[in-house]
Amino acid sequence: MFIAFVLMIGFLIIAAVLLVWQVSILFSVVIGEDGSVHTTRGDPPRNFLHAVREVVSRHGLQGGRITAVRGRDGVRVRCSRRVPEEARAHLQAAAERVKVGRRRRGRKKRR
Repeated sequence: MFIAFVLMIGFLIIAAVLLVWQVSILFSVVIGEDGSVHTTRGDPPRNFLHAVREVVSRHGLQGGRITAVRGRDGVRVRCSRRVPEEARAHLQAAAERVKVGRRRRGRKKRR
């Protein structure tokens, strides 16, 4: 009985951690084998997508994944192993220009 209780608490903690981690993902971009760029999650800014396309063409990338995660210090970029370190630095610089905050629900009406 006690072991079942401990296992249940453990699963709940793991589920909570996974839920918080999923919420912290802002957007995800996949680089195709042909060098094409596709957004798989979220809505990345146009300037970030432009930076990704520039990095793909400059380094000749053929495949990979780039994920932007909300962190304490702003936006952090996590990349797959197929993205070289120099390209990661360029993408991180582009991600630091991404505004993170509350979304506006609509424009205020003028009277």
